[in-house]
Amino acid sequence: KYYRSSDNKPIRTVSGLVASFELEDYESKYQVSFKVPLRSSTLFIPGDGLYFGMTIQAWWQVYSDEISKPFRETNYTPEIFYIAPLPWQPNDGNMAFTVHFEHQSNGQTQLLSRSWNRLLASVVYEKNDFAIGVKPWYRFKENEKSDPLDPKGDDNPDIHKYLGHYEVFGAYAFNDDHKMSFNVRKNWKTGNGSIELNYSFPFPGSSRLVGFAQYFSGYGESLIDYNHKQQKLGFGIAVNDIF
Repeated sequence: KYYRSSDNKPIRTVSGLVASFELEDYESKYQVSFKVPLRSSTLFIPGDGLYFGMTIQAWWQVYSDEISKPFRETNYTPEIFYIAPLPWQPNDGNMAFTVHFEHQSNGQTQLLSRSWNRLLASVVYEKNDFAIGVKPWYRFKENEKSDPLDPKGDDNPDIHKYLGHYEVFGAYAFNDDHKMSFNVRKNWKTGNGSIELNYSFPFPGSSRLVGFAQYFSGYGESLIDYNHKQQKLGFGIAVNDIF
């Protein structure tokens, strides 16, 4: 269950009519992620791997009885990525790098459509119970739309002004049961960005489930909200831990 500090009211076109929906401040969010190895042997560097990954995130207005509890937004992120260790071990830690090709879309049409394609790379350092990394990206350019209702062309040409060109992420395990992670994005020219904090803890009565708390502030928690600033606080259950 998530609480949103402010409502982004996108415009929907229904049978040629324009309408906006009154949304509840409380909603539910779920995420499903998986990865599949594309090779079982070394590709370039011993210990490396090539994978296909998929993440689906959905924001569900399950408490909106008056508008039939719609899904406010769903984001689909398929990607192909390569990961390999680096030979350096500063301060007795370990380092690795990744390269990703990623498509992200909300599967909508016309005025509600949001998408982009990116090439991302990251460098990660980890030691004991701590990890930190930086992930810059390059967005592949798209043609400008000749009309807002044109199905072809860039749905969100200014997305970099809000999400920037990189993110810094990290995680720390206090012990086997209590762990936290963070993610920070920033565009220094516009001053826009976001911060996300996650904390996991034991879920009573279950050895496979963990409790989960998340705080988000800024732009772009979902694609439809890429240019809408908000704060969100949520609590839920995760099947896998954040580490």
